[in-house]
Amino acid sequence: MVDNAGTPVLRAGWTQAAEAVLGRGWVRLVEAVPTDVVPSLVDVPRPRWHQLPEQEGVVRQQGFGSYLPVAEAAVTVRNVAEEIAVSLTDAVAVLGMPQVPAFNEVTWTRYPDGRGHITAHRDPPAYSGVIAVVTLMGAARFRVWDEPEGSPLTEWLTASGDVVVLRGHRWPRSEARCPRHEVGAPVEGGRIIMTLRHNTRGAGGGYDLGAEA
Repeated sequence: MVDNAGTPVLRAGWTQAAEAVLGRGWVRLVEAVPTDVVPSLVDVPRPRWHQLPEQEGVVRQQGFGSYLPVAEAAVTVRNVAEEIAVSLTDAVAVLGMPQVPAFNEVTWTRYPDGRGHITAHRDPPAYSGVIAVVTLMGAARFRVWDEPEGSPLTEWLTASGDVVVLRGHRWPRSEARCPRHEVGAPVEGGRIIMTLRHNTRGAGGGYDLGAEA
């Protein structure tokens, strides 16, 4: 995110973040969104919540979703999307890697108190570049498995302002894929996240969750 003076707002070590995403496939950026910025992301205009299907392929979930093309989202959302993609692109360029595709979709997910969750899965192959999951409210146990398959599991409690960046599919190389990850129920109260993705089908071009768990 960039303020009115053009100064980056997110707090992250992008070089180390890029190396982690290129290597094990993910990175957790603790409280990367400052506490005074989070409310401006919580309160952005967005379409009404709709209930998510409880079963999509082999994936089970419980929660409510809302979606927009990034181009139609509030300026605060567009700024966050641009800062993450550009910062990572600058970092990987030094390593001779191709740029991170710009985000073109943003989704919000609301997980109900004690019940909202999503089981282990990989985001669908249509999502390339990176996937950025921003926790806006609430805490839950986030689990992610390093790539390649069979590598260690890491888990932690998310917190408001945390950003998890997952490698998507076919970036930076054609054989790359999204690491498996899952999120448990909120530990107290509800939870809201904002997820940024690059859909190779175009914004709104379909979401076949559960094709690969």
